[in-house]
Amino acid sequence: MARQKRTPCPESEALGEKLGKTIQRLRAAGNLSLGDLSEMSGVAKSMISQIEKNESNPTLGTLSRLSTALGISVEDVLSGPTSGGNLVQKAKTQDIPLIKSEDGLCELRIIGWVDTVQFVQWYDFQAKLGGKLESSPHPAGSVENLSILTGKARVTVAGDSWEAKAGETLRYKADQDHMIENIGDGPLHATMVNILATSFRS
Repeated sequence: MARQKRTPCPESEALGEKLGKTIQRLRAAGNLSLGDLSEMSGVAKSMISQIEKNESNPTLGTLSRLSTALGISVEDVLSGPTSGGNLVQKAKTQDIPLIKSEDGLCELRIIGWVDTVQFVQWYDFQAKLGGKLESSPHPAGSVENLSILTGKARVTVAGDSWEAKAGETLRYKADQDHMIENIGDGPLHATMVNILATSFRS
């Protein structure tokens, strides 16, 4: 008797596609290359690429390593979209990706929605005394908004510098090398929003 060909399950295909897009968007949000994520997770670059393209079904172990590296729980990666009601998403504390600066004194928590990361990036920024966050240029026309919650900061873009204290906001071009420094006498806490727009004109 001929073996009947198994028909792919639409729900499984949809889940695989969502999983791949989630991994890809979180990687992009953290400015991580395939090599970066591979090194952080121990998962081969080729495997990550296949997962993002929905060409491979990862084992739970592989998914766990990727989730840990990206700062999101396995459950939330696998969960489907919210159905019904007005809530789009609830991100738990352990699901907020965390990025640290090279000096280890600055932390960026990605609190923006990964589905909009190509247009706007929203971070919770904290820096210990003396901490510096150096960033490479974002796409042409990008504007960064830094709102100081506590402490004092200095922002430098292409040789120009400005200072801001609690309650103040700096908006500056972010399509050039830029740096944020904690110049206060205690911790710095701020909200950072990157608008990756090409329509901005000086």
